[in-house]
Amino acid sequence: MRKKVSAAIVIYNDLEKAVKAVESLVENTKGVDLELFIIDNNSEDNGGYEISQRFPDLNVIVKEKNKGFGDGHNSVLEKLDSDYHAVINPDIVVDRDVLSELSNFLDNNEDVVLVTPKILNTDGTDQQLPKRNPTVLALVGRRIFRGLLKREVEHYQMKDKDLSKTVDIEFATGCFFMLRTSVFKKLGGFDTNFFLYYEDMDITRRAKGLGRTVYYPKTYVYHAWERSSMKQLKYFLLLVLGMFKYFNKWGWKWKYSRGEKSNGL
Repeated sequence: MRKKVSAAIVIYNDLEKAVKAVESLVENTKGVDLELFIIDNNSEDNGGYEISQRFPDLNVIVKEKNKGFGDGHNSVLEKLDSDYHAVINPDIVVDRDVLSELSNFLDNNEDVVLVTPKILNTDGTDQQLPKRNPTVLALVGRRIFRGLLKREVEHYQMKDKDLSKTVDIEFATGCFFMLRTSVFKKLGGFDTNFFLYYEDMDITRRAKGLGRTVYYPKTYVYHAWERSSMKQLKYFLLLVLGMFKYFNKWGWKWKYSRGEKSNGL
């Protein structure tokens, strides 16, 4: 039976976080019929099995090999029979019916193909994640030389926009967004050339070719962001590799033009 909303969470040694995410989604999703998928990317903690035991009504897929974030999410493409599909990280918790709110927004805005809510830290502060397409200097400036590259970074982070209002964006974080299921299928899901990092930037850019991609701050989720790339070398290397793959695919744009308003934003 067709559902209004489907959602998928890819886990990799994230059992306890994923349990909290699932509990919060099941408890707070009241306004739409939800089909929730859990994809275990060959976790060492046997997370997929444990979740299937705790939540027998969920759709659990256990992968034989971890081929990355995007590949995990693409596992559900052929199984989806919904109007809208949400991509959700295991470190997300909700305390309101955000899936219904976002699906209602898409119902009322037929030109929008992808929407992301406000993303909050666990203490309630705003992570300020909506962004423009990046330049090389904007990404470098976020990590190093931030003072020297302040203008570049702030343009990337849309500091010139009132982010208390609904606004078109070019990059929606992969920790939580909803898109039309038909669009997700038309795009073929995520580009699996990205193992981890930048696949969300890439899919937003491709989705924008089919319609509007929007930040909708009237609803929110909590994200327990750990910034793994700043703590472990292997994740930092994946971040750098992802950056090279992204710019090789979309072109090496080094900086924004003075006075530029990217794609009319």
